[in-house]
Amino acid sequence: MDATRREVASERAYALSARFAARVAWCCQEGCYPHKDHHVNQDACATWEGREMAHEEAVIDGEGNDAVARRETGRVLVGVFDGHGKHGEECAQIARATFAETLARETRGGAALRDGYARTFEAVNAVVCKEMGENASFSGSTAITALFDDEGVVRVGNVGDSRCVVGVERAAGVAVGNRHTRRWEVRDLTHDQTCFRADERARMKAEATSPMTFATIGMVLGETEAHEDFGDGEPGSDEEYCDDPPRVFMAGYRFPGCAFTRSIGDTVGKSLGVSATPEMSEFDLNAEPSTRCVVVASDGVFEFMSSAETMAIAEKFYEENMPGAAERAAHAIVRAAFSRWQEHDERADDITAVVTFIYPLDSDTSTATVVVNDMDDALNKLLL
Repeated sequence: MDATRREVASERAYALSARFAARVAWCCQEGCYPHKDHHVNQDACATWEGREMAHEEAVIDGEGNDAVARRETGRVLVGVFDGHGKHGEECAQIARATFAETLARETRGGAALRDGYARTFEAVNAVVCKEMGENASFSGSTAITALFDDEGVVRVGNVGDSRCVVGVERAAGVAVGNRHTRRWEVRDLTHDQTCFRADERARMKAEATSPMTFATIGMVLGETEAHEDFGDGEPGSDEEYCDDPPRVFMAGYRFPGCAFTRSIGDTVGKSLGVSATPEMSEFDLNAEPSTRCVVVASDGVFEFMSSAETMAIAEKFYEENMPGAAERAAHAIVRAAFSRWQEHDERADDITAVVTFIYPLDSDTSTATVVVNDMDDALNKLLL
């Protein structure tokens, strides 16, 4: 792993609400492709503060006069954009550069946040397709973002096979449902949008405007019999790690071969039912006050690591509570994922992980073994 081909965002601290604070950091590592003469990192990552998602609205002030109010869509937004295809890097970069601004625009004027958030992905898709033109025919990007609002709600939008995972601490002796974490229950807030999913295949068949078919590479080459019995591809299942996953092809052709069912760009894939409409989910920190971590990461992390294995790394650094814990965890997750690629493949995908550690500001809400002292002082120091 070439550390010189790595982007890092140092840990920053944020006040999410009156009850929770967060420390956020990310690490984005270029992969390794021995048989390519030239390779660029097609992953892109970002965090945005509330002021970067602000918009102005016309209001009536307390004296009945017309005025302008500046409103923020949320406290913190984190996002990962995983490009693919010949021009995937450009697609991912455009998506990253326009997402926060587009989100602010789509939620202006009191528009419902959930609807505006979902429209943002479709609007960003339109920008990418317009700017890239024909270069978006077989290139695009996945996109996953997590928006933390000022009331302690995390809203996740996702197109593609990146993933958002949370770790919720349980009291000593309470089963956590996996063999990797010590005290953290691990939950996926997203469902990988791949051709393994029968519901997604059904949706694509209904929405496709061109003849299409689902097949593995082996089926396309005539090496295996054609069928759609692909398994479920659920996180942690054997199918998830399949060397020859199902893909969508234009009927009678060997393209585009998209393994994902939703994305930004990919204009040819769009005619086959590949969608830019995200799947949305919400997670209320107030209902789960012992939530300790949210990880948003590209599929480079999860190709050979489960959600629980990933969260176990984060748990270790959270419990140590050292300076820069979130940044250390992001680096460790990326290193572990890269090592798995080396064990299982001659290449390694680009790998990106955003780690958000959650800290309760009200001690009554915490069952954690970690005690965060002088949180306000820590926040002030980290924000300098």
